[in-house]
Amino acid sequence: MQNLNQNKHIFLSGGGNEHQSFPLDKFFFDALKKGGRFLYIPIALRGHKLFPTANFWMNGILEMHNRNDITFDVMDNPSVCTQEDLENFDAIYIGGGNTWNLLHELKESGFSDLLMSYVEKGKMVYGGSAGAIILGKRIDTHDDENKFNSKDVDGLDKLGNYSVTCHFKPEDSERFRQWSIDSGLPIICLPEETGLIITGSLVTCVGEKPCILYKEDGNPVEVLPKGTFEI
Repeated sequence: MQNLNQNKHIFLSGGGNEHQSFPLDKFFFDALKKGGRFLYIPIALRGHKLFPTANFWMNGILEMHNRNDITFDVMDNPSVCTQEDLENFDAIYIGGGNTWNLLHELKESGFSDLLMSYVEKGKMVYGGSAGAIILGKRIDTHDDENKFNSKDVDGLDKLGNYSVTCHFKPEDSERFRQWSIDSGLPIICLPEETGLIITGSLVTCVGEKPCILYKEDGNPVEVLPKGTFEI
């Protein structure tokens, strides 16, 4: 049995825009101390037209949440980041984009090891869409273009035995029920209006819609907003 880390402090967003993720984002930014500092990782957007504007987008999010006292650094090159650098941040925010590209770059640079250590120390990590998916057991839970033709589906495995899919809609239900049966693994399905707060092994659903868990045998469990489950 996997040794679950009881110090985990993870926020997972089902994706969507800043209005859809507002409830989860509020919990995240409220958890940051006054004058806090976090590291923003938008590299899943590399090559997309939105990548150059990521800095402005995050500044807009902080304004929405009235947290102009918070500062952040944008990480463009994960290969130059060290463990000592990360000690200067109160949290890490991993944005959405292409899941294959994101995990490939984090693993190739060695940053994935630093990130896993950061999680294990109980520091706050926010994953939005692709950023949420990579924290799960497996990442083959989406339709992103796999330009590397990567066969590596192993995520960072920081969610117990669970994998994650985002942008979930009711019409996706059969697909992910079958995914859980075929893989023999449980999966968390997050709509865009839904997020999760993970503290140790306790998971709390927040937002507008329930999340759906598919167990290893394909049986669904609905978790309503404010509801909890264990990982």
